[in-house]
Amino acid sequence: MAVSSSIIGRTLGHYRVLEQVGAGGGGVVFRAHDERLDRDVALKVLRPGVLADEAARSRFRKEALTLSRLSHSHIAHVYDFDSQDGVDFLVMEFVRGVTLQNKLAAGPFPEEEVIHLGKQIATTMEEVSEFGIVHRDLKPANIILTPAGDAKLLDFGLAKLMRGDDVTASMQERSEMAGTLPYMSPEQIRGGPTDFRSDIYSLGAVLYEISTGKRAFPGDVATVVMQDIVRKSPVPPRELNFSLSAGMELIIMRCLAKEPVRRYQRPAELRASLEAIEGSRSSEAAIPRRKKPLPTLAAAGLILALAAAGVMTGKFRRSPARIASEGPVKQLAILPPRTAGDVETAAFGNGLIQTLTSRLSELTATHPLQVVPSSEIREQGVTTLQQAVQQFGANLGLEVNVERSGSMVRVNYALVDAKAHRQVQGDTITASSSDPFAVEDRVAESVVKALEIQLRPEEQKALANHGTEQPASYDYYLQGRGYLQDFQKPENVDNAIVEFDRALQYDRNYALAWSGLGEAYWRKYEHSKQAEWVEKGKAACAQAVTLRADLAAAHLCLGLVDAGTGAYEKAAEEYEAASKLEPTSDEAYSGMARAYEQLGQPEKAESTFRKAISLRPSYWATYNWLGIFYLARGRFPEAASMFEQVIALAPDSFAGYGNLGAAYVQSGEYAKAIPALQRSAEIRPTAAADSNLAYAYFNLRQYPEAARLFEAAATLDPENFEIWGNVGDAYYWSPGERIKARNAYQKARSLASKVIAVNPRDANTLAVVAYYEAMSGDSDAADHHIRVALSSAPKDPDVLFTAALVFNQRGKTDKALSCLEKAVAAGYSRTLVRDTPNFDNLRLQPRLRKLLALS
Repeated sequence: MAVSSSIIGRTLGHYRVLEQVGAGGGGVVFRAHDERLDRDVALKVLRPGVLADEAARSRFRKEALTLSRLSHSHIAHVYDFDSQDGVDFLVMEFVRGVTLQNKLAAGPFPEEEVIHLGKQIATTMEEVSEFGIVHRDLKPANIILTPAGDAKLLDFGLAKLMRGDDVTASMQERSEMAGTLPYMSPEQIRGGPTDFRSDIYSLGAVLYEISTGKRAFPGDVATVVMQDIVRKSPVPPRELNFSLSAGMELIIMRCLAKEPVRRYQRPAELRASLEAIEGSRSSEAAIPRRKKPLPTLAAAGLILALAAAGVMTGKFRRSPARIASEGPVKQLAILPPRTAGDVETAAFGNGLIQTLTSRLSELTATHPLQVVPSSEIREQGVTTLQQAVQQFGANLGLEVNVERSGSMVRVNYALVDAKAHRQVQGDTITASSSDPFAVEDRVAESVVKALEIQLRPEEQKALANHGTEQPASYDYYLQGRGYLQDFQKPENVDNAIVEFDRALQYDRNYALAWSGLGEAYWRKYEHSKQAEWVEKGKAACAQAVTLRADLAAAHLCLGLVDAGTGAYEKAAEEYEAASKLEPTSDEAYSGMARAYEQLGQPEKAESTFRKAISLRPSYWATYNWLGIFYLARGRFPEAASMFEQVIALAPDSFAGYGNLGAAYVQSGEYAKAIPALQRSAEIRPTAAADSNLAYAYFNLRQYPEAARLFEAAATLDPENFEIWGNVGDAYYWSPGERIKARNAYQKARSLASKVIAVNPRDANTLAVVAYYEAMSGDSDAADHHIRVALSSAPKDPDVLFTAALVFNQRGKTDKALSCLEKAVAAGYSRTLVRDTPNFDNLRLQPRLRKLLALS
């Protein structure tokens, strides 16, 4: 289509057309001058026939009005729509800059710029989703880089305006109107319904192109490109740009998944993934990157990413919509609050949600209610009810908005039925900000009523117990708890310490504030690794117990510090005390069981896990805990059964699929493991899923794929010493890469040493450090550390297996075989011993053949 250049110089409405600046399938764009407001604008003249009649024109005008209400820094604003002399035109903000399409002429963008632009566009999509608007035509030509380097989206929503949902069109017309090849999603090609996930696909195609300098599906023949989009996978981006990180490649490929359900489901999820790899980039360069996947590797002492990695396992909580749909149990997820105001208001809102969650959780022992802990909502990055359904099986969601204005606080909440997608109850509570008791009490009472729970007198009294009579103290306590909800950020931990200190200035006997301060000190240690914070944390927790021996939070605080410093006997006692005081505490049962494990008392640990299951048979996390326990002891069928139960209760649990895949890996069922682990990574990319998937490919001797996945795992979790050790193994067994292996092992040793400094009784960490030293040629250090590890945990199967690796590397064959025999007797997988290439030199040894039933 062509619009006559004679339009230049004309005045349409009060807009004087100056020059043509662009063109597309929907029309031609001119720079024009608004004579009324004295500013330049972008005038899009629609091609003839787009609006066939007055009804279409009326609908377009209505939709343009909706778009005009969008106000976002990364969207070119829509100002006006009009017709004159048979010419239909749209008036938009004129954005100065260069389009991504033009800038691509200089080649691929640096990854940090790709992340920066991707985050801006994903954030924009996230915010306008409230209007129900989908772009439908994301492409480099529709994204302008301003002189400041920021992205500005053009034609936001215009594809919908020009097409109209009630317009009947041929396949050719729909393809032309609803998108631009080769950025269209498969469902757009097929002419099917589109939503935010279609835009996510298109953004993935844009990220692919600016990362590699090539289109995901190149070609000049439209029908061929369309077939490729629907049927083929693009060339992995890192094969075109060797400097691209594995994490970035994973994000792009997930965006470009054929089925919408396998992509990011909301723009917020994509933004979060981009932020995650942005935070890890500074650590990524410590291991030299390879230009191609490793061609020849052997799986050395590869550490399977299980509970110890703290990625997929161990801290997952409550659950299952399926149970709720079949019975009376309410599965409630209280979502992170939306706050209007400063950071203190946000902290207050987060603290309010945390305490409300805790109080409602105490009711779960006597009422048909399960509550997802706020810590799990935070750790899993859940911000929507849909995500809570997928992660925890929730069937009810509580959406909360907190506002502070002057001396008043307003809390609005909506109780939403996840299955019906409708609000079932809601309320607005307004109170003085100087009386936080009234705020929380009224919110709690209203929510309990909305949940149709009849409280007993003692429960009513407990619900109104704040632990202090000083309103200011409680206000600061709430803010401290709010900051501590996101303790991964060092500045939040510092703020939490300040707020808890302020709370204690008003009430020195406030035990809850002491327990909060103790946890904050411990988190401060985790960030800084400075031992002084450990002692401060222990002292604050002890003070809480002294003031309130009947307070579960005080004992949990001590249990946290004791377990972290290797005082497992004391930790078990504190967690047991907490479980008696608060039988609904997940932290108490999981902490107690793990302390028993560290003490070499597996029978008590298993009994603790089973007790937790009996208290909450519809709670998926307890099955996950027990599955991990079985996995560590070689009871693979029982472990798989537990993880299958997790998936039955929470069908979209990435932890369930990931740990089921890990169970299959350990039992040597790699063909079953791979799809389970791939499904886990599709739901949520994690270092554990990538590492375990790499482990499966290693044991199948498919080394290039394994190498790629280990690198991806290291990118996603750069502070995990076990994964760094796995990267070291990959380099060690690759011809000519021993120097790089030494660097990776050194990184792993450095990170692991920090753990040992705090907990010198951590036998597993001591053992793997010995392995890294042996592989690096540091024989004396390896001998020392493996000796200490074996003396600390002489019956631990993982320690024994790692010791076998160390002794074999040191040429001590008899000791290696002896440790292997003991490891298998203690439950270590014969299959993993068989498939570990480190032991290839022992294949003809009768003892090994007998152990593996080869003779």
